[in-house]
Amino acid sequence: MAIATVDDIAAGLAVSQKIRALKNITACKAIGSMESSWLAVGFPPAGGAPPAYTAGSGYTVSSATVGALPYTNGVVKNYLAKLFAVSAVGGTLRIYDRLWSCGGMGFAAATYTVTTPGALPARITNAGLGCEIFVEQFVAAGAASGTLTVNYVDSADGARAGVIPAVVSAPLIGQVQAVPMANNLGVKSITSAVNSATWTSGTFGITVAKHVASIEVPLAGIGKTLDWAALGLPELVNDMCLFFVWHGGAVTATQVQATPNIIDK
Repeated sequence: MAIATVDDIAAGLAVSQKIRALKNITACKAIGSMESSWLAVGFPPAGGAPPAYTAGSGYTVSSATVGALPYTNGVVKNYLAKLFAVSAVGGTLRIYDRLWSCGGMGFAAATYTVTTPGALPARITNAGLGCEIFVEQFVAAGAASGTLTVNYVDSADGARAGVIPAVVSAPLIGQVQAVPMANNLGVKSITSAVNSATWTSGTFGITVAKHVASIEVPLAGIGKTLDWAALGLPELVNDMCLFFVWHGGAVTATQVQATPNIIDK
């Protein structure tokens, strides 16, 4: 049955899926920078680096992909109705649906054209509206400078460019840099990435993801819980590849524990 009253939510929480996740997040490059949990050890186990941008496939992922938070698809509809998080340092924990990624883009001042990027997963039914782009480090890289431009197609089939005006130098493994979007129409597919200057070493990748929820952990070792009203009761469509992005309030490595409660109504 659909949710009609608060009592329906309470009834769902009484029998909800509780996913107790624990990830060891590597050190952040700087206060306020972001670290992906995708390669981090813990539970769920570490995911794998994606294929190279020249591999010629869609690179899409789902809840069955190693690294995704495990959950059971909804019989009616799944919703995130409660979320707890705690960390050894303060910061913000973000939950995303990981959709598409590629790796192996080099450090030369060059254009890296994605071979046959393919469509986003079938669970995205609006051509990528609301989806975001990140530069993700599947390996550490050397000193870098200049701009990094990601060329993409938005949900209205417009050719767009998102530009990081000053790429982070010597990015760490697991680090993600948000790509400023050209408009509010999201991203349907990735076309290419362009470095304006040569990095000394390493490679980077591109990841497309859709934000689900965020929770602040303002104090080290002090947990925080958000209820359905604070979360906005986001729908979790079937087969989402849920993973964490940690927005660090300190540069030290940390262990993040989180418990999403998922109801099926």
